[in-house]
Amino acid sequence: MKIELRLFASLRKQLPPGSPRGRCELELPAGTTTGEVLARMHIERASAQMVLVNGDHDRDFDRVLNDGDVVSIFPPVAGG
Repeated sequence: MKIELRLFASLRKQLPPGSPRGRCELELPAGTTTGEVLARMHIERASAQMVLVNGDHDRDFDRVLNDGDVVSIFPPVAGG
């Protein structure tokens, strides 16, 4: 199956070289979870403040993905 992965801010450095606009397409085996995508992309769970699948929040990193899903991962945000 194929998904679209969108990484934001400091996480973009985990994308393959040449990925446009912080996005890439991943070919994954059926049954892959959001946690497995994090592992594949070498993103620690603590670095993934928010994970969205098709706009829905996945708090436990255990959502099973489907062909065509869009996974968006945001790092913690700090500022002042």
